[in-house]
Amino acid sequence: MRPNFSDVAKIFFSPETIFPFLIGTIFLSVLSNAVTQILFSWLGTSVKASIGIALGAVCIFSLSVWLFAIGLSRLRQKTEVKLDKVSPAKRRGLILLVSRPEPCRKAINYHTPVLECVWLICSQETLAVAQNLQQEFAQLKIPAPIVVNDIYDPLDFYQCVKKIYKNLSDGWNISDVIADYTGMTAHGSVGMVLASLGGQYSLQYTPAEIDKTTQKPTGRSLSPIEIALYTVQDANTTTRNS
Repeated sequence: MRPNFSDVAKIFFSPETIFPFLIGTIFLSVLSNAVTQILFSWLGTSVKASIGIALGAVCIFSLSVWLFAIGLSRLRQKTEVKLDKVSPAKRRGLILLVSRPEPCRKAINYHTPVLECVWLICSQETLAVAQNLQQEFAQLKIPAPIVVNDIYDPLDFYQCVKKIYKNLSDGWNISDVIADYTGMTAHGSVGMVLASLGGQYSLQYTPAEIDKTTQKPTGRSLSPIEIALYTVQDANTTTRNS
């Protein structure tokens, strides 16, 4: 419902609104009068000088609007983001949420032979799966599995992932590691995603293979997919440079 005139008048003439408006109006009036007096003292008070001052004011106003429009356009380019799905580059480090062994194996094998270290986040129920993965991929550095006490608390997963990134070994960068949010509970995925937002953090998921006839999962996994978040301006720059 559109507000009527009386409602608008009450809002405008309320103490919270009218006082700042009056102060701003007085300030602008004093400032404009001072500038006008200075210009008249320089250029004189003739009709020609008055017309010149008026045209100059219009030009300055138009230039200000044009510069503001350019600045706003650039700001929108920088803040507008695009979400894309791409094949991830192979990483030295991989963080996994452990539930079924199949997607974990697929993610690990995908990043081989670049992969050096894998961090396994699991629950008490999937601890045995994580330990079996340790033995299966003994050629990799796999620390003791990180057991989450409450699998329905996204903050537990958030803190686990943040701790991994915080304690990276010397010579490792955040961009060397990618986090796979496939598996466990939705709360686990949310916690991992929140811990991997911004900066050089990378995210991927390992989708399940779907039978084209039955439209049901086959039990196998497809290659991981990286979730790439970037600005439209960055995307345009990448396209021009490629």
